[in-house]
Amino acid sequence: DGALAEWAWPGLHDTYDHRHLSHLYGVWPLEEITPYDTPRLAAAAHRALQLRGAENDSAHGHLHHALIAARLGDGDRAGRALRRVLDGDFFHASLMSAHYPHRDVYNADAAHTLPGVLIETLLQSTPDRLILLPAVPDACPRGELRGIRTRFGAEVDLAWGPDGARAVVRPGRTHRVELRTSSGTEPLELVAGEDRVLALRTR
Repeated sequence: DGALAEWAWPGLHDTYDHRHLSHLYGVWPLEEITPYDTPRLAAAAHRALQLRGAENDSAHGHLHHALIAARLGDGDRAGRALRRVLDGDFFHASLMSAHYPHRDVYNADAAHTLPGVLIETLLQSTPDRLILLPAVPDACPRGELRGIRTRFGAEVDLAWGPDGARAVVRPGRTHRVELRTSSGTEPLELVAGEDRVLALRTR
């Protein structure tokens, strides 16, 4: 099918309509498979994600789908998965979530995962890379994040909208990282204690 296989054992075949995505663990959270470093594997992982169904409509299935889509740069797919949860009556008045739509089975998966999904669609980092606006979903055409911690020891404030974005990077240590945006890739020299302001075009 052109997809990363779920099972390597002979005779075991993929069951595409299933909420679990354990064979895509290398995409999220491990980052062993990325569009930048392993494009062929990323394409196969993306195909596996495209073929994957939602099975029983569980919140964790949708949001795991969204996290992987974000890492693969697919904002449309991440947004659709996000909307399945936001429009599915998963949240109680207390903002605690449920496992299934219509607040069926009290469960913390969505409540704890939703902030992570939003961050992953807007900002991703590794110890040596910063990716800004990798997979912005239609559900979030504009907004602002503050104090997001990166994996290279900096905090980032990010504001974005249809016409552009502004990021303020506050490094805690001197370091050089690769900056990736929709405009391309460039080195970003960071000096501890010195803010870097980045202006981005989003069109």
